[in-house]
Amino acid sequence: MKLPEGCQIHMVGVCGVGMAGVARLLAARGYNVSGCDATLNELVGGLQQAGVTVLKGHDKSHLVGLSKDDALIITPAVDRNEPEFTAARERGLPLYFRGEALALLVSDSYGIAICGTHGKTTTSCFATRLFQELGFNPGWCIGGFTEDLGGVAEPGDNEILIVEADESDGTLQFYHPAVTVVNNIDIDHLEHFDGEESLVECFRKVVVQSRLGVCVCRDNERAYQTALMAAEVNLLDYGLSEQATLQAASVEVRADYCAFNLIYNKIDYGRVELGIGGRHNVANALGAAAAALMYGLAVEDVVRAIQSACSQLPGRRFEELCVQDGVSFVADYAHHPVELKAAVDMAVACDPKRLIAVFQPHRYTRTLAMGDQFPDSFRGVDEVILLPVYAASEPMIEGGTICDLYAHFRRQLPHQKITLARNLKECWFYLQNTLSSGDMVLIAGAGDVIELRHYLQREFNCDDCVAFNVALRNIEQIKVAAPGSLNGCSVFPTQSLARYLVEVEERNGLQAVIALCCKYKIRWIIAGAGMNSWFSDCGFDGCVIRFKPQAFSGYTVAGDEVEVGCGSSGPRLLDMLEASGLSGLEFLEGVPGSVGGWLAMNAGAHGSEIGDSVISVELLNSDNQIKSVKGGDCDFSYRHCELLTSGVAISCKLKLNSDEIESIKAKRSEIRKKRIPLKGLRTAGSVFRNPLSDSAGKLLDQSKCKGLRVGGAYVTDFHANIIAVDEGASSADVEALVQMMRNRVFFRSGIDLQTEICGV
Repeated sequence: MKLPEGCQIHMVGVCGVGMAGVARLLAARGYNVSGCDATLNELVGGLQQAGVTVLKGHDKSHLVGLSKDDALIITPAVDRNEPEFTAARERGLPLYFRGEALALLVSDSYGIAICGTHGKTTTSCFATRLFQELGFNPGWCIGGFTEDLGGVAEPGDNEILIVEADESDGTLQFYHPAVTVVNNIDIDHLEHFDGEESLVECFRKVVVQSRLGVCVCRDNERAYQTALMAAEVNLLDYGLSEQATLQAASVEVRADYCAFNLIYNKIDYGRVELGIGGRHNVANALGAAAAALMYGLAVEDVVRAIQSACSQLPGRRFEELCVQDGVSFVADYAHHPVELKAAVDMAVACDPKRLIAVFQPHRYTRTLAMGDQFPDSFRGVDEVILLPVYAASEPMIEGGTICDLYAHFRRQLPHQKITLARNLKECWFYLQNTLSSGDMVLIAGAGDVIELRHYLQREFNCDDCVAFNVALRNIEQIKVAAPGSLNGCSVFPTQSLARYLVEVEERNGLQAVIALCCKYKIRWIIAGAGMNSWFSDCGFDGCVIRFKPQAFSGYTVAGDEVEVGCGSSGPRLLDMLEASGLSGLEFLEGVPGSVGGWLAMNAGAHGSEIGDSVISVELLNSDNQIKSVKGGDCDFSYRHCELLTSGVAISCKLKLNSDEIESIKAKRSEIRKKRIPLKGLRTAGSVFRNPLSDSAGKLLDQSKCKGLRVGGAYVTDFHANIIAVDEGASSADVEALVQMMRNRVFFRSGIDLQTEICGV
């Protein structure tokens, strides 16, 4: 199969690194190439210089002028429902995956296809530079970037074409290269392959289709056994193994240096020194050397050139981003357990005071398949910060989420510090509050975790922040901590910090704080008794406002009406009502929290809700004005008060009924008997709201949530909708457990439960 000479080619997703490289090669061979992408990036300039027309977005009009003699090249990264795909299928245009198109170019030249689960980008860069050092002008197409190469692809002089051949979508099987380099074969990409056998078969095909020779790393048994299938071609094995034909012996590795004796056919050709670290990079350098030897170059020349050729790693391969305030930030593309172990070993070799790894898993399928293998890769790390899985267009699957991976860490490494960050901004806030000089941060993953680099140069104490801080401390009758500990702001444990923690004791102070937050666009929340929320271990990048003890807690009775401050304890209110002979809220017996919290979530039980008794609520509204709103206008609903989503309740009036004190005591006692026994447990009660026409507890029970545990947080064995915590539990334990419970119900029944308690 071959692309028709002179045909017109349109490439969907042309701004991806791999697609851009193929576009440049096709244009150099005389094809009329156009392409489009949803987002245009820094690769556009080079594409246009190569003669490629680049369009923004996806539209079927891009195919105008294409005939069945032309072609559409697509990337797996673009959704198959994009307009170009639909129009191309309807018109019967030839469709090629990116890997198929590159395979055709490799098969039509002296192609060197470098493949393997790990290290193919680095080995491809090393091989290209090695041939350049030896006086050749090879073409190349690589899914990575080094300053030495200066781009992602060049056509060269058409004698040699070196490419990174990707197995992830199965297109590796279409290559017929002159030489194949197989770094390794580890289990991966199970979103495409249905198991080890089909993955190995993909590699087997390229091996037996190699026209002249196969180079294989002897250190990886699966790869070596697969390469032995190529009986008709030359086989050159390399590695650190003593059995390897091309061997690295007496290996010495430091943080930014490695050295070894190069032995070929049992002859020692002397010491080789490379200005990069990592034992795996020694193997990558040998893979490049093997490709040159297979081409027929003299081993003495290869040894002479290898030091210069293998002196620079591609971007995001243990790339130092910056050193800020004595903290080193390093990025690595590692997303497979084997790769992560290699990256961690390189970081440990740097001997930082503390090593913090920020890891974003890549794909739900990989996280599900290898979840229990990831923790071991991080041994030697002082703290691991986990970010949500980068989906890469996959739908979420049960067992493959970040909470599942977190649970693996907590089971296998119970004494290692593990933190859950819900997004990059939250992660950065946490790092700013915990890093100190001498630390190293390893940013690992193949997704958008690299965007964390954009936060590195931002000033935490910007001018606006300093002005806000000064103005905040000038407000009278408030207490400010910046940053402030959130310990005690929730029934669940947390050691995290708020950017600002403010205690207020009267209305003017509350108004002044909120007005200031709005002026400087500082996020703010009210923290009441902390019975229906938990704070992320990463902290809160904003202002947490608390009522001082006894503030906003007045209590007056006028007949059968009561006015009470929203800072009052709910259980204490029931005691006062009983002493005043007022009935109507006994159904809230045993419900913890403040009166304000009861109103915000329209607390209820046994078929009754506090909203039914509200005459009016005095609140600070979204315009920062104190208003009185009638109960009927508060928009109370099941476990919700819409009015208080953007306002702060200060006090409320309640309509109750006169009754004998002994009768009220009896009602409260009867309610206590009906309630679930929670005494002695550290818990916030029910986790999820009941969905329409069903019970959250029943759905959770049917999903086998009772007894489910993550770290120090567990679902009680007597009720599937209640989480309790042990001493030493973290907020992340609670958050991961909540998400696991929710996922179990969703994947079993399709019902997406909503929480009564919430993470802040």
